Amino acid sequence: MNKLLIITITVVIALGIIGTTTMMALQASYATKQSKQAPSEKTTVRPERQTEQPSEASEDTTVRPERQSEFSPEQQEDNDIELKDEQIRDVQQEEDDNENTGGNEEEQVEIDKAPVVISGDKVFIVWFNDQNTPNNNSEVLFRSSADGGVTFTDKINLSNTTTADSVNAEIAADGNNVIITWWEHNATSEEPVVRASTDNGATFGPMLTLANNGTIGQATE
Repeated sequence: MNKLLIITITVVIALGIIGTTTMMALQASYATKQSKQAPSEKTTVRPERQTEQPSEASEDTTVRPERQSEFSPEQQEDNDIELKDEQIRDVQQEEDDNENTGGNEEEQVEIDKAPVVISGDKVFIVWFNDQNTPNNNSEVLFRSSADGGVTFTDKINLSNTTTADSVNAEIAADGNNVIITWWEHNATSEEPVVRASTDNGATFGPMLTLANNGTIGQATE
């Protein structure tokens, strides 16, 4: 009877020890699994974040070169050159248009001019226009004053040409001498001419063609 009791107690104690050992083993195993699972989750998340960040950086590097190319100094310089070339072409086109129209605007400006020269009390004035002329072509006209411009003599037609326009007249005076030059212009030629006076513009010598080589002779009026 005592032996049976001892055996029973021994078995109970053994089962208790086995149960405790089993529980401790299970707890240790569970703890081990938990410790292994926690780092694995972190290592799974971190690589994903790391792969996302480089992708954003790659997008930035893709956009920035495009912006730099849009505002690069080379392209800006090319744009400036193209703008200057366009402006030059516009100026050349305007000049060509003026030539094609015969320079009427420039002639109109010249027609409005009346050069004047003063020598002491004497005043000499010259101009050119096509009003009230026999052939409606421009003629060079002259008037003078001996009293400081209070009165003037009758006008003189210095050019009096029927086959050309007399334009761009200029005048100079010194003492009793008066020199007047202008251009004889027609469809085939354009020549500079001159007439001179030694008596304060009362009379003038013949019209001389300055473009001739050698000594200038008398020209036909």
